Amino acid sequence: MTGHVEGSPAVETSREALSERLFDAGLGMLDTLVVYLGDRLGLYRAMAGHEGMTSADLASRAGIHERYAREWLEHQAAAGILEVDDPEAGPGARRFRLLTDLDSLYSMAPMARSIVACATVMPQLQEAFRTGGGVSKTAYGQDAVEAQGDFNRPWLLQSFGAEHLPGIPEVHARLLADPPAQVADVACGAGWASIAMAKAYARLTVDGFDLDAASIDLARRNAAEAGVADRVRFDVRDAADPAAAGKYDFAVMVEALHDVSQPVAVLAAIRGMLAPGGSLLVIDEKTGERFTAPANPAERLFYGYSVVSCLPEAMTDRPTAGTGTVMRPDTLRRYAREAGYRDVEVLDLGLELMRGYRLIP
Repeated sequence: MTGHVEGSPAVETSREALSERLFDAGLGMLDTLVVYLGDRLGLYRAMAGHEGMTSADLASRAGIHERYAREWLEHQAAAGILEVDDPEAGPGARRFRLLTDLDSLYSMAPMARSIVACATVMPQLQEAFRTGGGVSKTAYGQDAVEAQGDFNRPWLLQSFGAEHLPGIPEVHARLLADPPAQVADVACGAGWASIAMAKAYARLTVDGFDLDAASIDLARRNAAEAGVADRVRFDVRDAADPAAAGKYDFAVMVEALHDVSQPVAVLAAIRGMLAPGGSLLVIDEKTGERFTAPANPAERLFYGYSVVSCLPEAMTDRPTAGTGTVMRPDTLRRYAREAGYRDVEVLDLGLELMRGYRLIP
């Protein structure tokens, strides 16, 4: 019993608080849509490195209409996303500038891109709810493919090879040793984990596996631009490919295990890919140890993505574990045990939203 009576001050306060929160969520969604436009139209990129731009400057540099440029800039300043030097200046004279680097850990452009991608599948998602079916990864389009890669790119390029892997002494030693290590990046997506490892360890080679052709195409372009295409190869392949058996000294799987329909089978296939002494590093969401309600913002974020993206993707095939984004540590330990691993080390990577698990055969 809550002790709250219909019409009581406590109930009215609760309703008012909920209404305010949903109003704020609506404002946030509108902000997200406008950020998406700025991201996709290259407006943030056009502003990068400039101390201040007028609407005419932005329109010229980005190739858009000045009136739209002005409204976009004013919205972004009103939302606190851009800074304006003199709000009292005339509309055409105001100068705006970025508050953050788009490639920093604080950039929210990839999140905006992924949310818009999820919004495009609402009809399919409603049908999935009714039938128990799923929504395929391809239905979310290129925005979703790029967004996941761009969300993880900053921390992977800045920290993965410089801090996280050196923090696992056995793995670090093998990646530096002779003969040169061979590494598998399973469900590699846009390829940033592979690229980060190749840049940090000059002699190893990486094979990236993904079943999504669009992701593999993007990963190949990213590796070429990063200058590591000679040591990083990406292919549309299944981890269960017999040609991969016993070939790899180390394997990684970044933010993907909760998406697959059969996580135990995938983990078992990766175990079969490992050479003696090899191990698998799974990096996934830093969920709570148990369900709580109301939950903290991170847990709410995970549940939101689970409802509109990750669970529907996992429900596409049958049979399915139906894991969803909120894969708690005990669930991963159970999957690992059932896949034949003898130990799971939980690693604190110092990331707000991600946790590491080293699976040892």
